[in-house]
This record gives sequence, structure tokens and C-alpha cells, in this order.
Amino acid sequence: MIELLLSDSRAMAQDILAWVICIAALVWGGGPERAVALVWLIFFELVPGGYALAADGGFTLEGVAPLYATIDFVAVVCWVGIALYANRNYTLWIAAMQLLAITAHLARGLVESISSVAYVTMVSVPGWFQLLLLAVGLFRHIYRKRRHGEYRDWRLSSPPSSISVKSQTMMPNGLGLQKAPHPTWRDDLK
Repeated sequence: MIELLLSDSRAMAQDILAWVICIAALVWGGGPERAVALVWLIFFELVPGGYALAADGGFTLEGVAPLYATIDFVAVVCWVGIALYANRNYTLWIAAMQLLAITAHLARGLVESISSVAYVTMVSVPGWFQLLLLAVGLFRHIYRKRRHGEYRDWRLSSPPSSISVKSQTMMPNGLGLQKAPHPTWRDDLK
């Protein structure tokens, strides 16, 4: 079990899978898919690769590698921002998985003795789920776009005054039961 977590083939397989999924997201994805893929490629493929070339092994503070903790922290900030504005649900799960990786660094820094297996598991396993979620999200985006046409990538917020004016003009008696003036893709679901 430990050999599988610490093996070089696991890291290489994850890197190959990440490049394939991220390039597919950059080619066929919408704005959120591209943003998630760019964050992955920059922070988990390019920066660690450049660091490995420049440094011989790095240094650790209380068993935590500061570079990797910083990368995970910046990635979670980026993914939470993407998740809050994306018109997709899976981005919330990707950000949540990254929060799990952050807690691994916190646990390693705060607790005197934490198992190496637990630390590696908590840091690396969320990445596999993030790639799976990105792949499923990309597939669902492509399927939805083919079936229903273009849809917006990002959530839009409008001032409350325009929402209340729209709702009063579109919905008689404020019940919201008026049918849309033209058919939408939701009408096909009935």
C-alpha cells in the first residue's frame, strides 16, 4: 500500500493524466474548465517542475515543504474564486478537494507526529479526485453544449433593483407562474 502511494509511477501517471485532461479542457471547455485547467497546469505541473530543476531537494519546516504548501494555498484561493463565479457545480467540489490538501499541511505543521502515509494520502489523493471532477465536468459541458446550445460560463450578478423590476413585469400577482414568451431547453425536460 505504501509503495503505491510513494511510487514514481503514480506521480508520472497523474502527470500524464493531468496533461491530457487539462489540454482537453483548454481545447473543448468553456471559461470555467479552462480556468481550472490553467490553475492545475501552472501550479501543479509547471511550478513544481521548474522548482525540481532549480533546487536539489528543497527544504522543509517541521516536515512541511513550504513551496508545496504555498502552491496548495494559492491554488485553493484561485479555485474558490473560480467556483464562486462559475456557472458550474463541480468547481465547488474541486475547491473543496484542495481544502483537504491544505488541511494536510496544517496537520503536519501542528501535530508533532503524523504518519507519512497519512500526510502523503491527504496531499495527493485529492488531486486524483480533482482530475476526475474536471474530466466529468468537461464531459458534461460538451454534452450540454451539444444538446442545448450555448449557455453562459459565469454567473452574473445584477443590482437588486433590476431584479425586482423584472420580476414585477414578468410575473403577474408576484407568483412567478407566467410561462416564458418563447420555448427554452427546460421545456424539453417535461
